[in-house]
Amino acid sequence: MIKVIMRFLSQIHKNMKLCFFIILTICLTSEMFAQTSNEVVIKGTISYLSSQNVYVKFASTEGLHVDDTLFIARNNILIPAIKVSNLSSVSCVGTVLGKISLVISTPIFGKITVEPRKEKLLPKDLNATTSVNDQAISAIPKMALGRAERAQTDGRIAISTYSTLTSANTDQRYRYNVSFNANHIKDSKFSLETYVSLTHKSDELSKIGNDLNKYLKIYSLALKYDLSLATNITFGRKVNLNMANVGAVDGIHFETTHKNFTYGSVIGSRPDFFDYSFNPKLMQFGLFAAHNIQKENGNMQTSFAFFDQMNKFKTDRRFAYFQHSNSLIKKLDFFCSFEFDFYTLKNLQPTNTLDLTSTYISLRYKPWKKLSVFVSYDARKNVYYYETFKNQIDSIIDKETRQGLRFQFNYRPTKYINWGGSGGYRFQKSDPTPSINAYSYLSYSQVPLILSSLTFNVTLLKSGYIDGMVYGMSLSRDLFKGKVYTELQYRIVNYTYKNSHTTLRQDIGELSLSWRIAKKLTLSADFEATHETTNNYGRIYISLIHRIGGSGTRSSYRIQQKARIL
Repeated sequence: MIKVIMRFLSQIHKNMKLCFFIILTICLTSEMFAQTSNEVVIKGTISYLSSQNVYVKFASTEGLHVDDTLFIARNNILIPAIKVSNLSSVSCVGTVLGKISLVISTPIFGKITVEPRKEKLLPKDLNATTSVNDQAISAIPKMALGRAERAQTDGRIAISTYSTLTSANTDQRYRYNVSFNANHIKDSKFSLETYVSLTHKSDELSKIGNDLNKYLKIYSLALKYDLSLATNITFGRKVNLNMANVGAVDGIHFETTHKNFTYGSVIGSRPDFFDYSFNPKLMQFGLFAAHNIQKENGNMQTSFAFFDQMNKFKTDRRFAYFQHSNSLIKKLDFFCSFEFDFYTLKNLQPTNTLDLTSTYISLRYKPWKKLSVFVSYDARKNVYYYETFKNQIDSIIDKETRQGLRFQFNYRPTKYINWGGSGGYRFQKSDPTPSINAYSYLSYSQVPLILSSLTFNVTLLKSGYIDGMVYGMSLSRDLFKGKVYTELQYRIVNYTYKNSHTTLRQDIGELSLSWRIAKKLTLSADFEATHETTNNYGRIYISLIHRIGGSGTRSSYRIQQKARIL
């Protein structure tokens, strides 16, 4: 183990010059964009949930940026829940941080910065609890003339390393992320957004120039022009939130809003399937329309989109999807989404058809303040691209439907005790047996004497090839007035592989640390050791994050790093 650690330190030393150069660039850049600001909270609600992303609707997202953290409220305390990956004028899409359970219409809070001298949105009493949304209602003309056109920059630069340590060798990877947003550049109608990532192993630094697309990933790079306060056009790569099911589009995005209706269109191409590079052969275009009603007791949103995807100007897939969410009934939130395919090949001849390829329905009910339950049904067929994967056409004859049921609950009997869990049941015809998974946890947020949070959890997994249980516990606490966060975890894994009748037993220990060095600079580290009967290995994750402009919190940084580890 000592030799392994020495090799790890040696690799860091070899890349130290590069790290120092990037850190110096970070510090100089942050001074260029530094500004004095105040922080206020805006409120939104979750409008849609997919397997990977969460979609949140706001009255306005002005002041939010890519890589920002959104929060949920528990006992009047804001807890990091979602990391923003893309946004429009009134909604955003992001990924869940950690193991937080979210459902449709869950209240979501974002922190933005304002300058009172320009907008006067903050009350005179800084301790007042009036939300910025309520104040903005009576100040719409001022916002339209001032804040909507205000120049603002925000971004983050992150340097991280992830190492797997074994007795035989050390596998070390480096990752450099840059996200940057410039809204209304020099008080103009132009805005820029970008999110770029470079990843390589310790022995691949000299190979990057030979195959740049393998190591460099551009997830967002777009220039937006505001034709008016309600209409905009965007050029470049981005995910359009009103058509998020299709993913990123390289091309032209048009969107306009009139009263409760929003319309838009997209034309361009899809990123390459294999390396996510620009591929003009994968042309696509689409249209969407959405209607939104907001009432004091909830909201209702309905949207419809049509898309045609091609490969070398031949139809690859043609489909539409319908989405509806409704929280107007007290204590009850409903959501449904359907996807229809209109194109197929029969005897190698193009044929128009109508095939329901995806169904998702969810219902959330909160009968009492301390209890909430959630149930969902998911059915999705294998989607086929007829031109891109035409060599596989004979192997996909029966488009099986994967069906799944999921149930979640959360119960807080007292101020410090929280009990929750989830369960899932999934099946399709090719599975020898259905897959069942269940998870439950019990948490106590203020353990006497040590003033720490203690959580116990258990996971059950049963499928056609594996049968297992995972038991775990964690202890976490903030130190030095919140500047340092620590968490200690221990898990026991017991898996049985049905085909080979072999078992896997693992003991996993993990220590996480997060140190807020300065207001916008945070160092995070995670150390994990795994013990098996015949093998021992470890993992080390270290990350340095610096934010340009805006303002952040300690909790958002360390939760993001923890989410990347998991």
